Amino acid sequence: MKRIFFSFFLFTMASVITWQFAVSPVTCWLVDEYFDQEIDQYYGTLVRGIYNMLLEDIEVLPRDQWAGYIKHRQPQFGYQLAIESMNSLALKEKDRDILNQGGTVVKKDGDLYYRCIGSSDQVLTMGPLPEFEMPMRVELLFWSMVVVNFALMALLWSMPFWLKLRRISVAAESFGKANFSARARISERSALFPLASSFNDMARKIQQLIASHKALTSAVSHELRTPISRIRFSMEMLEAAEDKAERDQNITEIRKDIDELETLVSELLIYARFDREVPCLELVELPVLSWMKNIARKVGKAFGHIRIQCYMPAPDQEYKILAEPRYMSRALGNLVQNAVKYAESRVEIRFEKTGRFNMIHVDDDGPGIPEADRRRIFQAFVRLDSSRSRDTGGYGLGLAIVKRIVSWHGGEVKVSKSLLGGTRFTIKWEAGEDRLQ
Repeated sequence: MKRIFFSFFLFTMASVITWQFAVSPVTCWLVDEYFDQEIDQYYGTLVRGIYNMLLEDIEVLPRDQWAGYIKHRQPQFGYQLAIESMNSLALKEKDRDILNQGGTVVKKDGDLYYRCIGSSDQVLTMGPLPEFEMPMRVELLFWSMVVVNFALMALLWSMPFWLKLRRISVAAESFGKANFSARARISERSALFPLASSFNDMARKIQQLIASHKALTSAVSHELRTPISRIRFSMEMLEAAEDKAERDQNITEIRKDIDELETLVSELLIYARFDREVPCLELVELPVLSWMKNIARKVGKAFGHIRIQCYMPAPDQEYKILAEPRYMSRALGNLVQNAVKYAESRVEIRFEKTGRFNMIHVDDDGPGIPEADRRRIFQAFVRLDSSRSRDTGGYGLGLAIVKRIVSWHGGEVKVSKSLLGGTRFTIKWEAGEDRLQ
């Protein structure tokens, strides 16, 4: 609090002093230089009546009485009156021209005035005007009031500012002590709101990463335990096996479990990479029909008994979409792979364009997904009871990866009931600059 108060107070006082003794004099000098003629005319107008009154009296008197008249009138003025010869005055040529033309010459920023008496070479001078000297005690009082005023202003400003900073500091300290739900609550109208918002966003992301890490650690330990237990059991059976066929069978089971471990580790690495980083997507044009057929052909090689068909809204026209080919192909491939695992005989991939959105539907004729489970299947390591077998495989990461890739494209993935009787997965994202050719 003290540091904020004194830093703001000293900065404010330094600004005032700089303005008073540096900026203000320079500004006044620039104004005087720029408006020099206008200012002299203004001051000349102010003393025109006094000069006319005095000169009307002087010009009717003999020249030798001029000095006596000025001496007689001097007590009525609060500044010096005098008559001097023009040649005795240090005047510039332009000032002499003004006097010869009957004008008034203004000197010393309006403190001294010259004007000729009639057509003579004698000049009636007025000034210099007396300056008011502020008593030292008054000046000290004035500056004391300035200091106190700015101290109060600094206090009124720094107190709420410090309180808001304190909220952010307390939230940061609490977050550092493993209270990952700690947030800085500051009004949106506050100047510190961007700082608090940045801290809250950072805290939210760290909390999500820690939660994801805990879930990943828990899930990995669970997923690794099963194949390791099977390997251990197969090795014990291998040691107890009496004939070659039984030993070969156990070795085959061990190899299957090792392959399963390799697949699990590979998927874990992919998911971990996708979970922690957002790549810079290089969007390119993809011809939709040939792209979908290529993915269907790759997936179909492993599932020959399932018929995979691709449909377009207008088969005779070639649609092109903007997407990152590698990631979007993986997303669609995961959905098709998931569909063929549970399909009875048929999977359909269908492209649709509605308004400014692209949509790709993947339908299967399998058992479907209960409505209560449709939200959580996109969470990592979530598998429904019907998928917990070695035959179908999978570790609950494929759909989580799909959701992450689609979100990178600014879209969403949904699950609903398929017209084929099974499940429909839909990828939906904004078309952008996609076009129909």
